[in-house]
Amino acid sequence: MPVDQLWCEPAGLQLFIATVKESATPGRPTILYCPGIADTGLGGSSDRVLQEAAERLSFYCHTEVVGLNPHGLGESDGMLGTTTLLSDLRTVITFLAPRPLVLIGFGLVGYAMLACGDVDPVVGVVTVDPLVDQLNTEEIASTGARLDPSSHFPVAEYPLPTATEVARWMLVTPGDRPREDNLDIDGLIQSYHPEVHRVYATSYRLQNDPRPYALILGWLERELWPTPTTSS
Repeated sequence: MPVDQLWCEPAGLQLFIATVKESATPGRPTILYCPGIADTGLGGSSDRVLQEAAERLSFYCHTEVVGLNPHGLGESDGMLGTTTLLSDLRTVITFLAPRPLVLIGFGLVGYAMLACGDVDPVVGVVTVDPLVDQLNTEEIASTGARLDPSSHFPVAEYPLPTATEVARWMLVTPGDRPREDNLDIDGLIQSYHPEVHRVYATSYRLQNDPRPYALILGWLERELWPTPTTSS
């Protein structure tokens, strides 16, 4: 599987990118995927989590997958911040255009991706446990993530597109997330009417759980792929 440092001109972003396209079906949108602040106890390094998930998505979805670690995660340079995260996503989306894209993100990255749902090449967005990353500071440090001290996680304040502008959206929430932790989600659901699923699992290990990926595959088949795919 090709793994590259992607240099986005003119922004000059040096980011860790894992690309898989050997099983791609012509005509299907590319998936831009980011696991966010991954729990690495089960999957090794943040970069390994990214690579393995990109391979899994490409194999099951039969499309090109571009896995991204934004600033401050894995081998990507710099520090992870609320501003740099959104900038990284928008720059990579522009870099990959004009090909149509499906955005799939976990935790805060998923919420940042929702804020990109009105960008022209984006045809669908999948967010898994958006708004809040459940890991505490010590656990985040154990993943190797480098947090910008000027950014206040887990609260993200991104301007979201209007409901008429956002692409198709699927939301996956974890069963261990108390309702009061994500009160804003209720408002988003009322505004955007996403397809909603609840997975009863520990939220910060969903990157390594097969169930969200099975839900994503089913949603892509129903909503975005032109024809059903059969495995050879």
